[in-house]
Amino acid sequence: MSYYRFIAKTILGLVIASSAFATTVNTQTSSSTTQPTVLLIKPYTITVNGKIASVYHIVQPNGTWGYIGTAGDNFNVIVKNETTMPTTLHWHGLIVPNSQDGVPNVTQLPIPPGGEYHYDFKLLQSGTYWMHSHVGFQIQQMISAPLIILNPADNTKEKNVVMFLSDFSFKSPQTILNQLTKSNAADQPAAKSMKPMQMTQVKADLNDVQYDALLTNYHTLHTPEIIRVIPGQLVRLRIIDAAAMSSFFINTNKLPATAIAVDGEDIHPLKEDSFQLAAGQRLDLLVKIPAGEGAYPILAEKTGTSMQTGLILATAHTKIPKLSETATTPAGALNYQQEWQLKALHPLKVKPVQQILHVNLEGSMSPYQWKINNQMWPNITPLIVKQHDRVQIIFDNQTNMTHPMHLHGHVFEVTAIDGKPMTDGALRDTVFILPHSTLTVQFDANNPGNWMLHCHMVYHMAAGMLTLLSYEGYKLPKLLKKE
Repeated sequence: MSYYRFIAKTILGLVIASSAFATTVNTQTSSSTTQPTVLLIKPYTITVNGKIASVYHIVQPNGTWGYIGTAGDNFNVIVKNETTMPTTLHWHGLIVPNSQDGVPNVTQLPIPPGGEYHYDFKLLQSGTYWMHSHVGFQIQQMISAPLIILNPADNTKEKNVVMFLSDFSFKSPQTILNQLTKSNAADQPAAKSMKPMQMTQVKADLNDVQYDALLTNYHTLHTPEIIRVIPGQLVRLRIIDAAAMSSFFINTNKLPATAIAVDGEDIHPLKEDSFQLAAGQRLDLLVKIPAGEGAYPILAEKTGTSMQTGLILATAHTKIPKLSETATTPAGALNYQQEWQLKALHPLKVKPVQQILHVNLEGSMSPYQWKINNQMWPNITPLIVKQHDRVQIIFDNQTNMTHPMHLHGHVFEVTAIDGKPMTDGALRDTVFILPHSTLTVQFDANNPGNWMLHCHMVYHMAAGMLTLLSYEGYKLPKLLKKE
């Protein structure tokens, strides 16, 4: 197997009032006349549990982490690879021309060490997105960053605070995968006979990997990031689950919170005490800082564990509390309660479904193999759609694990859970499907190309759970062409 064949085989996905995208998207690249923004992918050193650890980060030459842009502007960016590995960047959640999607050997060649790649397209959306490598296990190594697109029509004076959630291990990603494939516990056969609503995930099926730490903006709770706020100030928390394998419950503690967007798409305001977030998803919360001095931890607890991470919003003269990296009560599993409550502010225009795709999610912990329609990447048959059709995808999760499924290049609407229809469900690009359940989404096929559809858990992708959604008549990448 050649090196590039190996890279392709282990492709992984990791990173404004939006319209419903009912019309055809302009897939032409922009013709920028402004100077391009440079993004450097560089080695980075952090301290975790008292030890020095080597990871990566994506910064501009002036030190800005990631990218902040404005809807309607051109995304004119040169990515420079200052690592020793080939890489690419995928713009998670953005509607882009297919040639700009950043998937190695599908839409572009990897950027070699010391090389660069010019991305240039128009920003059609606004909201909370992220960028990440789509090569190998590089999400686990934190080649990822926030990607915030502001709405020029938004005149609110809220303070934007990014919470970029990551999971960290001192083990190399290849070592983790080797342990998963060689010494995993057997799948739980008893669970397969349970009804979907009775299904209770056992610990082994909640988390494949035991991590050494959870991070927010590269910090553990031992030395959390402190964000200074002003009494009475409105704060928009832009929370990004950039973890390789972890999902979270978000808790704002003493601060009442209102969800206003998911995956960059506006929703009707939803007030809750706790919010769910799966790998690859984003959540925008509004909180108001009370009068007087105070410190306000915003915490994310990993499902199936007591591990937690977060940051602290604090006024200028308050005492900063010491926070534990362990919650008092273990978190349970994700559920559909929140998804049922989410209502899109700009749902898709109602129209008949013209094509239905069935996407079966299959596999087990032992042997450690994860499949879509009984196929493992790259030995797959692409899902073919016809341009301009309203397409429905029925995800059928036949496994004992939750899978966050991400579709590149499109925004879809959640329309049913376990066969029960929902009206004006959330618009998303990443949705989780619980074990032994079905979830249905719809989208308009208005952005021609070859688009990845995959589980956003890194080691599930490495074990095969990704496929290609291709437009009828669109040239397939050489990787998948029949010789």
